[in-house]
Amino acid sequence: MAAVSACEARASRRSPFLDAPSAPDYFSSTDSGEGGLFAGVLLESYTGLAVAGIGVALFPVLKPHGMRLSAGYMTLRFAECAAIIAVGCYFLVSKNELTDYDLLVYVFSGAGGLVLSYLLLRSGLVARWLSVLGLLGYAVLLAGVASDLLGLVDINSGAGAAFYVPGGLFEAVLPLLLIFKGFHLIVPAPGTGDRDERPTPKVAPG
Repeated sequence: MAAVSACEARASRRSPFLDAPSAPDYFSSTDSGEGGLFAGVLLESYTGLAVAGIGVALFPVLKPHGMRLSAGYMTLRFAECAAIIAVGCYFLVSKNELTDYDLLVYVFSGAGGLVLSYLLLRSGLVARWLSVLGLLGYAVLLAGVASDLLGLVDINSGAGAAFYVPGGLFEAVLPLLLIFKGFHLIVPAPGTGDRDERPTPKVAPG
């Protein structure tokens, strides 16, 4: 589980093949351009599958603390994966760039992150401060996406990059805590997974 969570910090970031300053060259009709584009799309597809894999791996951990929210989180991860792969297919077929396509991906990433952080908060699987940091981080990310869409700021450059900071801290700290400490051992209240009521965390004996 710790290895899966370690992917979280990388899973929603764009491939350097498509983000490089010379990115337009990858959309040329030359062999080198097409080869670079194909390699970049492969990395994007790997990223998408990793995102979906995180949702699948965390589902059995989160399910006892809220069935519908856990299913919703996994669905958002699959949607994020589909968006990433769909954009890659568009690149390959059209050989055209798609401006700010990452904002669409960040919508799914931010929404999924909010659900995950809320589940972590209500379940007590991690420290409360970390869950709150996740809620703050993904809310700020979504605010950044909205600001970018409105033309108020570019979140990929300059001061706009500050919208990534709180969520980036969460994604950096969570894997480290899971590697060295793991999840808190919690016994959810009976029936919590079906009714999505707030559980009464109880530390398992031993």
